This record gives sequence, structure tokens and C-alpha cells, in this order.
Amino acid sequence: MKNSKIIIIVATGIAILVAGIVCKQEIFLMIPLFVSLFVMAFQSEANRVGPLIGSINSLIYTAAYIYMGVYASAASAILFSFPVQLMTFFRWKKNAYKKTAIFRKMTTKMRIVWSVAFLVVWTIMAAVFMHFDYEYAILDSCSFIFGFVIPVLTMLAYIEYTYLWIIQCIVGVFLNIQMVINDYKETTYLIYGVYALYCVIGAFISVQKFYKEQQEMLVS
Repeated sequence: MKNSKIIIIVATGIAILVAGIVCKQEIFLMIPLFVSLFVMAFQSEANRVGPLIGSINSLIYTAAYIYMGVYASAASAILFSFPVQLMTFFRWKKNAYKKTAIFRKMTTKMRIVWSVAFLVVWTIMAAVFMHFDYEYAILDSCSFIFGFVIPVLTMLAYIEYTYLWIIQCIVGVFLNIQMVINDYKETTYLIYGVYALYCVIGAFISVQKFYKEQQEMLVS
């Protein structure tokens, strides 16, 4: 890991800590964010260690969600995020290329099917949330669905996961801004959201580079 990246991790960690103290957020709720800084740093390099640490961090998030009383999120973390990230690590290790994995592209048919399925589910979820006057209906439903689609595509090593991940992070930043306006204690998550977007752009660049190398090797 480059020194510049370590500096960014430390700076972001300090910013989260300071914001948490100022906003009087409990330190226990910030721990998953601190671990996520390193998870995303490895993910930005498409390093398969990222999903491994991420799977462990899912357990920490589970504990934090239970503490917060957000049981649906806790169930999602332990029943979905944890096993999928762990499987991603082992699958990438089985199909290893350097410190990453062998990547592939989705077919046109697969892209159409996934896109249509996403739009249908998102429309239904957004409509239900709006019916109950949920303030974050549009952005949160979009982020929620991405939260299931992206890990699966990542596990299968489809390079399209990075495209969707960038969109999810942008949506996440806007969602966090909206949440901070309503509750300043969410500032820590906004800081992390901006950092995550930076890392995901790095992941996009890394995956494109590795995919190009792998294709060139197949041709030669």
C-alpha cells in the first residue's frame, strides 16, 4: 500500500474521530467505519484481502446494528454481507491473478436482464417507501438494491461491479448529505462516504488495468 494512501486513511480516520467526538457519537458505532477504511483501501486495489477483512467487519457491523436496534440491517450484515464477502475471497483466491482475481465481462443479455430486474425492484421499493412517506425513499431504495447486486457481481468477478459501485457511492454521498441536514450526528458517515467514493474510483481503475492485462495475456 502506497504512503499516499496510508496518509489518506489516517487523515480520514482522524476526521471521523473528531466529527464523532464533536457530534457526541458513541465510539462503538464508529469502530466499523475505522475498519472499513482499510477494507476500502484494499478494495481500491482490487486486492482479494479486501473481501476477507470485509467479511470480518460485517460481524462488527452486525453487533453495532443490534446495539442501535436496527435489526433488519443486522440480519442483512450477518446473513448476506458476511457469507458473500467470505465466498468472494475464496473464489478470487481460487481464480487468482497476482493479488486479485481473473475478471470477466457480462454479456449484453446479462446486462439487460440485470438492468430490467433492478429497475423493476427499485420502482416497487421506492413506491412502497413513498407510500409510507419515507423521506429517503428514492435514494435509500436505490442504495439498498445496489447493496445486494454489487457484492454478487464482485464475487463472480464481473468488472461491471465497479461501474455500479461508483453510482452507489455517489447516491450514498447525496443520501448522507440529506441525513446530515436532518441529524448532524451522521457527519461521520458522510466523511466515510466521500472516502469510499475515492476508493471505488481507484477500484474501477485497478480492475480495468488488471482486465486489460489478462486479455493481453490471452491473446499472446
